[in-house]
Amino acid sequence: VQILPQLPPDVAEVVAVGSRSESGASRFGDRWSIPNRHSSYESLCSDPNVDVVYVATPSLRHPMDCRTALMCGKAVLCEKSMAPNPTIATEIMELAKSQNLLFVHGVWSRFFPAMRKVRELIRSGTIGEVKSARASFCQNDGAGSCSALLETGIYCAQFLQWVLTDPDAADDDNEGGGGGGKAPIVRGAHRVENPTSGLDERVSALIEFPGGKVGTFECSLAHASDRSAAVYGTGGVIELPFPFWCPTEIRVTKMSGQASQKWVGPEIETFPLPEGVGPLPVSKPEGGEEEGHVPGFHFVNSEGFAYEAAEVCRCFREGETESPLFTSEQNLEVLRIIADIDKMSRDNAAGGA
Repeated sequence: VQILPQLPPDVAEVVAVGSRSESGASRFGDRWSIPNRHSSYESLCSDPNVDVVYVATPSLRHPMDCRTALMCGKAVLCEKSMAPNPTIATEIMELAKSQNLLFVHGVWSRFFPAMRKVRELIRSGTIGEVKSARASFCQNDGAGSCSALLETGIYCAQFLQWVLTDPDAADDDNEGGGGGGKAPIVRGAHRVENPTSGLDERVSALIEFPGGKVGTFECSLAHASDRSAAVYGTGGVIELPFPFWCPTEIRVTKMSGQASQKWVGPEIETFPLPEGVGPLPVSKPEGGEEEGHVPGFHFVNSEGFAYEAAEVCRCFREGETESPLFTSEQNLEVLRIIADIDKMSRDNAAGGA
Protein backbone atom coordinates (compact mmCIF):
# COMPACT_ATOMS: atom_id res chain seq x y z
CA VAL A 1 0.00 0.00 0.00
CA GLN A 2 2.82 2.40 0.83
CA ILE A 3 5.01 1.17 -2.02
CA LEU A 4 2.62 1.57 -4.97
CA PRO A 5 2.48 5.38 -4.73
CA GLN A 6 6.25 5.36 -5.29
CA LEU A 7 5.71 3.84 -8.74
CA PRO A 8 4.79 6.02 -11.74
CA PRO A 9 1.09 6.94 -11.50
CA ASP A 10 0.32 5.32 -14.84
CA VAL A 11 1.68 1.96 -13.62
CA ALA A 12 -0.62 1.05 -10.73
CA GLU A 13 -2.78 2.43 -7.96
CA VAL A 14 -4.51 0.97 -4.93
CA VAL A 15 -8.23 1.04 -5.65
CA ALA A 16 -9.77 -1.34 -3.11
CA VAL A 17 -9.21 -3.20 0.14
CA GLY A 18 -10.95 -6.28 1.47
CA SER A 19 -11.30 -7.45 5.06
CA ARG A 20 -13.29 -10.01 7.00
CA SER A 21 -15.35 -7.18 8.49
CA GLU A 22 -16.74 -3.86 7.34
CA SER A 23 -15.05 -2.04 10.22
CA GLY A 24 -11.67 -3.56 9.38
CA ALA A 25 -11.94 -2.55 5.75
CA SER A 26 -13.04 0.96 6.72
CA ARG A 27 -10.18 1.48 9.17
CA PHE A 28 -7.59 0.32 6.67
CA GLY A 29 -9.17 2.30 3.87
CA ASP A 30 -9.23 5.47 5.96
CA ARG A 31 -5.64 4.97 7.03
CA TRP A 32 -4.34 4.67 3.48
CA SER A 33 -6.97 6.69 1.57
CA ILE A 34 -8.27 3.69 -0.38
CA PRO A 35 -11.57 4.56 -2.07
CA ASN A 36 -13.33 1.18 -2.24
CA ARG A 37 -13.76 -0.98 0.88
CA HIS A 38 -15.14 -4.52 0.93
CA SER A 39 -16.34 -6.46 3.97
CA SER A 40 -15.35 -9.80 2.44
CA TYR A 41 -12.54 -11.09 0.27
CA GLU A 42 -15.08 -12.47 -2.17
CA SER A 43 -16.51 -9.01 -2.67
CA LEU A 44 -13.06 -7.54 -3.23
CA CYS A 45 -12.23 -10.15 -5.85
CA SER A 46 -15.49 -9.42 -7.66
CA ASP A 47 -14.75 -5.70 -7.87
CA PRO A 48 -14.53 -4.82 -11.61
CA ASN A 49 -12.02 -2.04 -10.83
CA VAL A 50 -9.47 -4.53 -9.48
CA ASP A 51 -6.92 -6.09 -11.84
CA VAL A 52 -4.44 -7.65 -9.39
CA VAL A 53 -5.14 -8.97 -5.90
CA TYR A 54 -2.36 -8.96 -3.31
CA VAL A 55 -3.03 -11.82 -0.88
CA ALA A 56 -1.50 -10.93 2.48
CA THR A 57 -3.98 -12.62 4.79
CA PRO A 58 -2.84 -15.10 7.50
CA SER A 59 -0.82 -17.81 5.77
CA LEU A 60 -3.34 -20.57 6.46
CA ARG A 61 -5.83 -18.65 4.31
CA HIS A 62 -3.49 -18.13 1.36
CA PRO A 63 -4.61 -21.14 -0.74
CA MET A 64 -8.29 -20.33 -0.23
CA ASP A 65 -7.91 -16.64 -0.98
CA CYS A 66 -5.74 -17.29 -4.04
CA ARG A 67 -8.37 -19.62 -5.44
CA THR A 68 -11.10 -17.06 -4.82
CA ALA A 69 -9.21 -14.34 -6.67
CA LEU A 70 -8.28 -16.58 -9.58
CA MET A 71 -11.83 -17.88 -9.98
CA CYS A 72 -12.96 -14.25 -10.17
CA GLY A 73 -10.54 -13.67 -13.03
CA LYS A 74 -7.97 -11.65 -11.08
CA ALA A 75 -4.19 -11.82 -11.31
CA VAL A 76 -2.59 -12.67 -7.96
CA LEU A 77 0.49 -11.71 -6.00
CA CYS A 78 0.55 -13.98 -2.94
CA GLU A 79 2.71 -13.30 0.08
CA LYS A 80 4.92 -16.18 1.18
CA SER A 81 4.24 -18.88 1.99
CA MET A 82 1.61 -19.47 -0.67
CA ALA A 83 0.73 -23.00 0.43
CA PRO A 84 1.57 -25.53 3.16
CA ASN A 85 2.99 -28.04 0.68
CA PRO A 86 4.00 -28.40 -3.00
CA THR A 87 0.83 -30.31 -3.91
CA ILE A 88 -1.48 -27.46 -2.97
CA ALA A 89 0.90 -24.94 -4.53
CA THR A 90 0.78 -26.90 -7.78
CA GLU A 91 -3.02 -26.86 -7.76
CA ILE A 92 -3.08 -23.09 -7.35
CA MET A 93 -0.56 -22.44 -10.12
CA GLU A 94 -2.33 -24.85 -12.47
CA LEU A 95 -5.59 -23.01 -11.79
CA ALA A 96 -3.90 -19.73 -12.71
CA LYS A 97 -2.55 -21.20 -15.94
CA SER A 98 -5.92 -22.71 -16.85
CA GLN A 99 -7.44 -19.23 -16.50
CA ASN A 100 -4.50 -17.62 -18.36
CA LEU A 101 -3.92 -15.39 -15.33
CA LEU A 102 -0.76 -14.01 -13.80
CA PHE A 103 0.31 -15.62 -10.53
CA VAL A 104 3.41 -14.56 -8.59
CA HIS A 105 4.63 -15.98 -5.29
CA GLY A 106 5.85 -13.00 -3.30
CA VAL A 107 9.31 -14.19 -2.30
CA TRP A 108 10.58 -10.65 -2.71
CA SER A 109 14.28 -11.55 -2.72
CA ARG A 110 14.07 -12.58 -6.37
CA PHE A 111 13.22 -9.10 -7.55
CA PHE A 112 16.13 -7.17 -6.05
CA PRO A 113 18.61 -5.91 -8.67
CA ALA A 114 21.50 -7.22 -6.58
CA MET A 115 20.07 -10.74 -6.73
CA ARG A 116 19.86 -10.57 -10.51
CA LYS A 117 23.42 -9.27 -10.61
CA VAL A 118 24.62 -12.34 -8.71
CA ARG A 119 23.17 -14.57 -11.43
CA GLU A 120 24.89 -12.44 -14.11
CA LEU A 121 28.25 -12.77 -12.35
CA ILE A 122 27.85 -16.53 -12.15
CA ARG A 123 26.91 -16.88 -15.81
CA SER A 124 29.81 -14.68 -16.93
CA GLY A 125 32.29 -16.90 -15.11
CA THR A 126 33.47 -14.12 -12.82
CA ILE A 127 34.34 -16.61 -10.06
CA GLY A 128 35.01 -19.58 -12.32
CA GLU A 129 32.90 -22.72 -12.06
CA VAL A 130 30.48 -22.57 -9.16
CA LYS A 131 30.83 -25.51 -6.77
CA SER A 132 28.87 -24.59 -3.65
CA ALA A 133 26.90 -21.93 -1.80
CA ARG A 134 25.66 -21.26 1.70
CA ALA A 135 23.11 -19.06 3.44
CA SER A 136 22.42 -18.22 7.07
CA PHE A 137 19.25 -16.55 8.34
CA CYS A 138 19.08 -16.80 12.12
CA GLN A 139 17.47 -14.31 14.49
CA ASN A 140 16.35 -14.47 18.10
CA ASP A 141 12.78 -13.53 17.33
CA GLY A 142 9.58 -15.54 17.28
CA ALA A 143 10.76 -18.94 18.53
CA GLY A 144 7.76 -21.11 19.28
CA SER A 145 5.27 -18.91 17.46
CA CYS A 146 6.03 -20.11 13.92
CA SER A 147 8.27 -22.43 11.92
CA ALA A 148 11.84 -21.25 11.35
CA LEU A 149 11.94 -23.26 8.13
CA LEU A 150 8.90 -21.48 6.70
CA GLU A 151 9.68 -18.07 8.18
CA THR A 152 13.38 -17.66 7.32
CA GLY A 153 14.46 -20.96 5.79
CA ILE A 154 12.54 -20.29 2.59
CA TYR A 155 14.82 -17.33 1.90
CA CYS A 156 17.86 -19.57 2.26
CA ALA A 157 16.36 -22.25 0.01
CA GLN A 158 15.40 -19.79 -2.72
CA PHE A 159 18.91 -18.31 -2.67
CA LEU A 160 20.55 -21.71 -3.11
CA GLN A 161 18.13 -22.61 -5.89
CA TRP A 162 18.85 -19.29 -7.60
CA VAL A 163 22.65 -19.59 -7.60
CA LEU A 164 23.13 -23.35 -7.98
CA THR A 165 20.77 -24.04 -10.88
CA ASP A 166 20.49 -22.69 -14.42
CA PRO A 167 16.96 -22.22 -15.80
CA ASP A 168 18.29 -22.05 -19.37
CA ALA A 169 20.26 -25.31 -19.24
CA ALA A 170 19.24 -28.29 -21.38
CA ASP A 171 18.35 -31.67 -19.90
CA ASP A 172 21.66 -33.23 -20.87
CA ASP A 173 23.53 -30.48 -19.00
CA ASN A 174 22.25 -32.07 -15.79
CA GLU A 175 21.01 -28.73 -14.52
CA GLY A 176 17.79 -28.04 -12.67
CA GLY A 177 15.93 -24.90 -11.73
CA GLY A 178 13.57 -24.72 -14.66
CA GLY A 179 15.67 -26.27 -17.39
CA GLY A 180 14.08 -29.68 -17.10
CA GLY A 181 17.12 -31.30 -15.51
CA LYS A 182 17.42 -33.34 -12.35
CA ALA A 183 15.96 -31.99 -9.14
CA PRO A 184 17.99 -31.07 -6.05
CA ILE A 185 18.30 -33.79 -3.40
CA VAL A 186 18.28 -33.11 0.34
CA ARG A 187 21.20 -35.13 1.73
CA GLY A 188 20.99 -34.05 5.34
CA ALA A 189 18.64 -32.15 7.65
CA HIS A 190 18.54 -31.44 11.37
CA ARG A 191 15.99 -29.64 13.50
CA VAL A 192 15.54 -28.49 17.08
CA GLU A 193 11.94 -28.04 18.16
CA ASN A 194 10.54 -25.54 20.60
CA PRO A 195 9.67 -27.44 23.79
CA THR A 196 6.38 -25.59 24.23
CA SER A 197 4.90 -25.38 20.73
CA GLY A 198 6.69 -28.29 19.06
CA LEU A 199 7.47 -26.08 16.06
CA ASP A 200 10.93 -26.11 14.58
CA GLU A 201 12.97 -23.21 15.95
CA ARG A 202 16.30 -24.23 14.40
CA VAL A 203 16.95 -26.10 11.14
CA SER A 204 20.10 -26.85 9.17
CA ALA A 205 20.33 -28.65 5.83
CA LEU A 206 22.69 -29.93 3.15
CA ILE A 207 21.38 -30.13 -0.42
CA GLU A 208 22.97 -31.67 -3.50
CA PHE A 209 22.23 -29.79 -6.70
CA PRO A 210 22.73 -31.00 -10.29
CA GLY A 211 26.32 -31.16 -11.43
CA GLY A 212 27.60 -32.09 -7.98
CA LYS A 213 27.05 -28.61 -6.54
CA VAL A 214 26.35 -28.44 -2.82
CA GLY A 215 24.27 -25.96 -0.87
CA THR A 216 24.07 -25.58 2.90
CA PHE A 217 21.93 -23.38 5.07
CA GLU A 218 20.90 -22.73 8.63
CA CYS A 219 17.83 -20.91 9.86
CA SER A 220 16.67 -20.14 13.36
CA LEU A 221 14.25 -18.10 15.41
CA ALA A 222 16.15 -18.80 18.63
CA HIS A 223 19.62 -17.36 18.06
CA ALA A 224 21.50 -14.87 15.94
CA SER A 225 23.81 -15.24 12.94
CA ASP A 226 25.43 -12.83 10.50
CA ARG A 227 22.50 -13.43 8.11
CA SER A 228 24.70 -13.47 5.06
CA ALA A 229 25.11 -15.69 1.99
CA ALA A 230 27.92 -16.63 -0.38
CA VAL A 231 28.64 -18.44 -3.63
CA TYR A 232 31.94 -20.31 -4.03
CA GLY A 233 33.62 -20.92 -7.38
CA THR A 234 36.92 -22.30 -8.63
CA GLY A 235 38.23 -18.77 -9.03
CA GLY A 236 36.61 -16.72 -6.33
CA VAL A 237 33.73 -15.90 -4.02
CA ILE A 238 30.56 -13.79 -4.27
CA GLU A 239 29.37 -12.58 -0.89
CA LEU A 240 26.06 -10.99 0.08
CA PRO A 241 26.39 -9.44 3.54
CA PHE A 242 23.45 -8.74 5.84
CA PRO A 243 20.66 -8.66 4.82
CA PHE A 244 21.29 -11.19 2.04
CA TRP A 245 17.58 -11.85 1.37
CA CYS A 246 16.99 -8.19 0.46
CA PRO A 247 20.49 -7.28 -0.69
CA THR A 248 21.92 -3.90 -1.54
CA GLU A 249 25.59 -4.92 -1.74
CA ILE A 250 27.66 -7.58 -3.50
CA ARG A 251 31.31 -8.34 -2.76
CA VAL A 252 33.44 -10.25 -5.26
CA THR A 253 36.84 -11.63 -4.23
CA LYS A 254 38.99 -13.51 -6.74
CA MET A 255 41.83 -15.94 -6.15
CA SER A 256 45.04 -16.10 -8.15
CA GLY A 257 48.65 -17.17 -7.83
CA GLN A 258 50.18 -20.49 -6.92
CA ALA A 259 47.86 -22.67 -4.87
CA SER A 260 45.35 -19.80 -4.92
CA GLN A 261 47.19 -18.05 -2.10
CA LYS A 262 46.63 -14.54 -3.45
CA TRP A 263 43.32 -12.78 -3.06
CA VAL A 264 42.22 -9.89 -5.25
CA GLY A 265 39.54 -7.57 -3.96
CA PRO A 266 36.94 -7.47 -2.74
CA GLU A 267 35.24 -5.50 -5.47
CA ILE A 268 32.11 -4.01 -3.94
CA GLU A 269 29.03 -3.03 -5.90
CA THR A 270 26.11 -1.31 -4.21
CA PHE A 271 22.47 -1.06 -5.24
CA PRO A 272 20.67 1.88 -3.56
CA LEU A 273 17.08 1.28 -2.53
CA PRO A 274 14.21 3.22 -4.12
CA GLU A 275 13.85 6.70 -2.68
CA GLY A 276 10.82 8.69 -1.62
CA VAL A 277 9.27 6.26 0.86
CA GLY A 278 7.98 7.83 4.06
CA PRO A 279 7.41 6.52 7.60
CA LEU A 280 5.02 3.67 8.34
CA PRO A 281 2.41 3.97 11.13
CA VAL A 282 2.70 1.13 13.64
CA SER A 283 0.79 -0.08 16.67
CA LYS A 284 2.13 0.55 20.15
CA PRO A 285 2.35 -2.40 22.58
CA GLU A 286 -0.30 -0.82 24.82
CA GLY A 287 -2.70 -0.51 21.91
CA GLY A 288 -3.84 2.25 19.64
CA GLU A 289 -3.66 1.20 16.02
CA GLU A 290 -3.09 4.71 14.69
CA GLU A 291 -0.41 5.62 17.24
CA GLY A 292 3.33 5.74 16.79
CA HIS A 293 5.69 5.92 13.85
CA VAL A 294 8.96 4.30 12.95
CA PRO A 295 11.35 5.53 10.28
CA GLY A 296 10.95 3.49 7.13
CA PHE A 297 9.12 0.16 7.44
CA HIS A 298 8.60 -2.78 9.75
CA PHE A 299 11.38 -4.78 8.08
CA VAL A 300 14.89 -4.01 6.92
CA ASN A 301 15.11 -2.71 3.32
CA SER A 302 11.34 -2.85 2.91
CA GLU A 303 11.62 -0.11 0.31
CA GLY A 304 12.68 -3.03 -1.89
CA PHE A 305 9.08 -4.22 -2.11
CA ALA A 306 8.90 -1.68 -4.92
CA TYR A 307 10.95 -4.07 -7.07
CA GLU A 308 8.39 -6.83 -6.57
CA ALA A 309 5.48 -4.47 -7.24
CA ALA A 310 7.10 -3.14 -10.41
CA GLU A 311 7.75 -6.64 -11.74
CA VAL A 312 4.15 -7.73 -11.10
CA CYS A 313 2.89 -4.62 -12.90
CA ARG A 314 5.23 -5.29 -15.82
CA CYS A 315 4.11 -8.91 -16.10
CA PHE A 316 0.45 -7.89 -16.00
CA ARG A 317 0.84 -5.20 -18.67
CA GLU A 318 2.72 -7.58 -20.97
CA GLY A 319 0.23 -10.42 -20.55
CA GLU A 320 2.60 -12.84 -18.83
CA THR A 321 1.27 -15.56 -16.54
CA GLU A 322 4.40 -15.78 -14.38
CA SER A 323 7.56 -13.80 -13.72
CA PRO A 324 10.76 -15.04 -15.37
CA LEU A 325 12.54 -14.06 -12.15
CA PHE A 326 10.56 -16.66 -10.17
CA THR A 327 8.83 -19.08 -12.50
CA SER A 328 6.29 -21.65 -11.37
CA GLU A 329 8.89 -24.39 -11.83
CA GLN A 330 11.48 -22.54 -9.77
CA ASN A 331 8.84 -21.82 -7.15
CA LEU A 332 7.85 -25.47 -6.90
CA GLU A 333 11.48 -26.55 -6.70
CA VAL A 334 12.01 -24.26 -3.70
CA LEU A 335 8.84 -25.54 -2.03
CA ARG A 336 9.88 -29.15 -2.64
CA ILE A 337 13.28 -28.45 -1.07
CA ILE A 338 11.53 -27.02 1.99
CA ALA A 339 9.13 -29.98 2.18
CA ASP A 340 11.95 -32.52 1.84
CA ILE A 341 13.99 -30.79 4.54
CA ASP A 342 10.96 -30.74 6.82
CA LYS A 343 10.33 -34.46 6.33
CA MET A 344 13.95 -35.54 6.71
CA SER A 345 14.53 -33.39 9.77
CA ARG A 346 11.36 -34.79 11.39
CA ASP A 347 12.40 -38.35 10.60
CA ASN A 348 15.89 -37.75 11.96
CA ALA A 349 14.51 -36.17 15.12
CA ALA A 350 12.14 -39.09 15.65
CA GLY A 351 14.92 -41.59 15.06
CA GLY A 352 17.10 -39.94 17.65
CA ALA A 353 14.37 -39.78 20.27
